[in-house]
Amino acid sequence: MTENIKAKVLKNSVIVSGHPRSGTSITCQLVKSAGVHFPSDYEGDEYNQSGYYELEISKDLSKKLIQKAMTIKNTIKMNQVIEKLNATDGMSGLKLVRIPAIFFYRHVAQNLKAVFIFRNPADVKASMLRRGISGFTPDWFTNNNALIAAYENIENSILLSYETLLTQKDKVKNLFESIGLNIDASLIKTDQRSQKHSSIVLEQREIRLYEKLKELEAKNL
Repeated sequence: MTENIKAKVLKNSVIVSGHPRSGTSITCQLVKSAGVHFPSDYEGDEYNQSGYYELEISKDLSKKLIQKAMTIKNTIKMNQVIEKLNATDGMSGLKLVRIPAIFFYRHVAQNLKAVFIFRNPADVKASMLRRGISGFTPDWFTNNNALIAAYENIENSILLSYETLLTQKDKVKNLFESIGLNIDASLIKTDQRSQKHSSIVLEQREIRLYEKLKELEAKNL
């Protein structure tokens, strides 16, 4: 009976999480270079040549988990995602851009690792507008507040900025090694940056949150 359905256990997985256009795809590429396999339904394009590292079912589920939490239907879909991940030899990878959804995976995970990536919100918004995307739910502020909460609650996790990722390869490599991931830092290319130093006007709360994120990052670099 569907009423007795329980969430399956997620084993040996790395979750990469960050707001859209914050560097999640290049971060997944680095995690993949450490031997982690990302099941994916999306190939690369002009914006992300290496691919998007996302599952369609996971993208849809993230929206519904945030809206309604672990309903029976959502539990069934989450089990389908977990089955795909658990079927992977070695460690599996999952990309989540709706960051609050990570908590539902955390509650059923064993040996979970997480990599959180953030980016200057002005550059994020400008990069999204270049693609014709005027908004995203959750918005940047809400999503990155959730990122801080997730980072504080997942022990085996790291936090870094897109700006640091592109400019400080040695520090980035050491940071990944702190959670047991030996990445190929040569994959990082500075010409991958799609937007830099945008003059888009931000809300004060966005500026404060970005400063808090940078402060948290600096403690571990």
